Amino acid sequence: MGDLTHGLLEAKDHGYETAAPLDHAGNVTEGPGFNVFAVKDGRVVTPERGVLHGIARRTMLEICSEEGIETKERFLSLSELMEADEVFLSTSGGGAVPVVKVDERTFSDGAPGPVASRLRAAYWECMMRPALLQEVDYGAA
Repeated sequence: MGDLTHGLLEAKDHGYETAAPLDHAGNVTEGPGFNVFAVKDGRVVTPERGVLHGIARRTMLEICSEEGIETKERFLSLSELMEADEVFLSTSGGGAVPVVKVDERTFSDGAPGPVASRLRAAYWECMMRPALLQEVDYGAA
């Protein structure tokens, strides 16, 4: 069984919604279907290694750049994640998904933080850009 599946099943057994396994050095990687981002002092950090460098992650980094938000792709230790002001995930189906609690640590007073909320709105605005839309013809097949 893969690390992501095992981690997810273990998280569910303990009453959590999902899991983001750590690498051998204790750094955050990714979760099943999402990438992890931490916000500290208005800057965004996301793991560089042990993650899928997919479209949703790349899109989120591009949106951060468009929004003037500094980003760093590097190792992200668990302790740094837990000290963040905000945490959010990126998925192709959900955009920027604010995280309000990891283990017993509550972020942003238990509500989506301002940076994650801003990026969530920007993601959905981006998805409606005419250049990114392609009409699907469901005519007679």
